[in-house]
Order: sequence, then C-alpha cells, then structure tokens
Amino acid sequence: MKLIRLILSDLHLATGARPGQLNPLEDFFCDDRFAELLAHYDALAGDTMGVELILNGDIFDLLKVKIGGAWPLEITDAIAVDKLRQCLEGHPVFTRAIRDFLASSPKHRLTYIPGNHDLDLWFPGPQALLRRYVAPGDAAERVRFITGSDTYYLPEGIQIRHGHQLERIHRVDYEAMTERRRDGTEVLTLPWGSLWILEVMNPLKEARSYIDRVQPLSRFLWGSLVFDPFFVTRFLWRSTLYFFRHRVFKLAAWRARWRMLPRLIHEELTEMVGGFDERAMRALSRVRGVHTLIVGHSHGPRFLQLPTGKILVNTGTWVKMINLDLEYLGQDSGLTYAVIEYDDEGRPSTSLMRWLGTHRACEPVPYQD
Repeated sequence: MKLIRLILSDLHLATGARPGQLNPLEDFFCDDRFAELLAHYDALAGDTMGVELILNGDIFDLLKVKIGGAWPLEITDAIAVDKLRQCLEGHPVFTRAIRDFLASSPKHRLTYIPGNHDLDLWFPGPQALLRRYVAPGDAAERVRFITGSDTYYLPEGIQIRHGHQLERIHRVDYEAMTERRRDGTEVLTLPWGSLWILEVMNPLKEARSYIDRVQPLSRFLWGSLVFDPFFVTRFLWRSTLYFFRHRVFKLAAWRARWRMLPRLIHEELTEMVGGFDERAMRALSRVRGVHTLIVGHSHGPRFLQLPTGKILVNTGTWVKMINLDLEYLGQDSGLTYAVIEYDDEGRPSTSLMRWLGTHRACEPVPYQD
C-alpha cells in the first residue's frame, strides 16, 4: 500500500471559543483550516493510497483546562478524561474532521504522540475517549498512541519526537510516569515545567492572553519592564516563589540547596531563553541509522540540513505567535506541517509545508473588546 504521512504538532486546542465571550486560555482558531487539510489529502490519496495522520504532541493543551474552576496539580485518569472531553466538545469541527477522515478510507490511520501539554493521554481513559469521538466502531483499531517513549520510529530512518525530552524543565521519566496515592489512585508525575505553567503562566495568561505566544520570552520581559512593569513584577515574583518551592526546597539538605543554587538558576535561565534547535541538532547527530528527525515543541518551523546531510524538521505551530527576535520580527509562521512521501522504491522524502487552503472573503471574529 502506498502511503502519505502528515505530521502536525502544537495546535494547543483548549475548551473552545464562544461567540461574544472571552476565553484567554484558547489559542486555536483554525478548526475549519484543519478540516480542509484533511479533506485535501483524503482526496489526494484517492483509492490507491493511505494517509497516516501523526499528531506529534501538544495537540490538546490540557494544562490550560480547569476542573471545578481550578487547574488540577494532581492528574488522575478520571481528571484527564474530563479535561479532554471539554476540549473535544469545544472543538466539534476539529473532532468531526478526524472522524470523517478515518471513516473515508480503511487505509487511513491516526498516530498520537503526547507532548508536555497533553501528557494526560498517557492514561488509558482519555485514549479510549478520543477513540470514541474520532474513531467509533472498527476504526478504533487504526488509532494508536506512542506512550512508551517520546519517539515514533519509522523503519526507513526517520524519527518523530515532540521534543519536550530535549529540555530539562519538561523532561519526564517514561519508566515512572505515575505515582500512587495512599488510596491506590495513580497520579501523573508532572515535570516541573508543567507545574510552572499551572502555577505561574496560566494565572498570568488570564490577565495577558498573549504571554505564552511571545518569542523569545526574555525579550518580552525586558520590554515589559518599561511598558508593563506591574505585570512583569508579578511574573518575576511568582516565578521566584515557584523556583524556591519546587526546585530549591526539594533538595533534602540545606548545604546542598545553596551549593546547587547557582547551577539551578543557570539551568532555568538557559531553558527559558532558547537553544532548542541546537539541542535537536545534537540529538540528530548522535543517533545512528537516522537521516531525518521531525520535532515540534518550540513553535518555530525549521527545515535544516546538517553538514552530515541529515535533515532536521520542526513542524512549528498553528497558534499565531508574536516574534520579537530581530531575525524573525513580527512574523506569523503560518499553518505549517510536515509531509513524508515515498517513491516507487519506498524511499522517503520529507517536506515542510504551509497550508494555504481556500481563499475566504471573510471569517467570524469570536470576541473583540
């Protein structure tokens, strides 16, 4: 069977937008464009080819979903199901698009690789829920989840990773994904980067909805010292409290705490200001038998060829970013994704694509004040 593989990441669906109501935690407004994309490749495949849709992490931004009016710090299977249900019901066009795509051909399939914003999909409950929504009946057999590691290995020398494992603040131990409460309930072991989002970024995003869409964050903070000093003071104060509570005071001995403090501060600042591309290139260079690495996570689309001939692809994001880097100043990278196609001998060719879709004369504005 001939096959096309589509790889998307970092869509960040939250609970949806309601007309006339502000939802500062929702960043995905491209449901119709996503549906067009799947319909296009379904038509392109026809009766002779199959399409594998690979959702490479942070498709659902489950860290932004509240339960009972608060962001839960302890995530159980039941809580993960509740959060995912809110996202699926908040994006009916997106959900229906995947269901129609899988129903249109028995050759189509879906592969899901959880990222750091949708680690909840490690649990079987939300996996079953997603299958019920997008792949009812026999189609459920064509949906798979990659949860044993962060990597989807293709036999032809291609690796697909979300990319959170390349950053210390978001790294997880796939051998110990949960902790067990005294009552026996399993709770997801969140990396401290996720806890920082829950305790620091989410409350601030309700006040400044764009804060996690600005790159690089360090330049935004420097500018905010002049234009929004009260807000940046709140950010720095919350981050400092978080840092000492979750990083410094986690160390058992006081002497060890103060001895490691400079290194911890350096690690925090290094992770915040960037360097993701370099880490991804080093990871690709080290691994044998792999000529192409496809990642997401950083929201910056890339198509780079290393001196060794290996290729690094970053699929970017479908969230509208605000770029303050002089090299990419003000750029909106667009609806980017990767495509893997195969020639008659089965040799793969990987491309970074930008979805343009059909021209529209107008589109609704869900909220404007």
